[in-house]
Amino acid sequence: MSEFQIFAEWRIKRIPEPSKEPKETYNERVKRWALSSIGLEERTQDIFLYLEKIEMGTAEDLAKRFEISVEEVQGHLDSLYTAGLIDRIGKAYVIREALSSSITHRLIPKVTETLRSVAKVESGSRSYADFYRTMKGRAFSDIGEAIVACNEIFRRGGSPTVRAVGVQGYSNESVEVEGPVAKCGYGPPHIVIISDSGDKVVVGGRRAEGVDVKAHTIIIKGEKNE
Repeated sequence: MSEFQIFAEWRIKRIPEPSKEPKETYNERVKRWALSSIGLEERTQDIFLYLEKIEMGTAEDLAKRFEISVEEVQGHLDSLYTAGLIDRIGKAYVIREALSSSITHRLIPKVTETLRSVAKVESGSRSYADFYRTMKGRAFSDIGEAIVACNEIFRRGGSPTVRAVGVQGYSNESVEVEGPVAKCGYGPPHIVIISDSGDKVVVGGRRAEGVDVKAHTIIIKGEKNE
């Protein structure tokens, strides 16, 4: 018996995009492609597409439409709800946003937060002494903790290098940048790194304003100075 309890489960698949021909069926085929890409089986796709047409429906309504049990329908609805693609209003289920919008604004943050939590717990299992001795790097989800780590490497005579993963401060597009740390500070909390192009990039927390990168993950490595 597994020692873990599963709260939510997602499967992401990289599959070829559908052909745009014939045009008459492209809209449905691309939606099924998107749903399949995030791990949803064909019957779940059927239910999602039908809900799009009727705008609102209960598990009982869907069971009658697809001639399957309410329990089986509920399993498909739970998968859609876990992925953030549908909402509940009482006993009824509705689709509030376009599929692409739901994936961007609901599913991706859920998956990202889960992965960030995993990285944070795992990185926290190692002591700072082990981290700085092995110089393998450590992941942080909090800019304040990352600044403490950088300052500790500086204090030990090392040169920290940061890889920041997040979104651009002015466009919210995904970005990843890496380079040595020029400086860091707390007013507001930020880390300045030198990119491969030689530019200074200001990295802040997810809610920081006026920074080049709003980071959700900061990986720090320390290199000992000769």
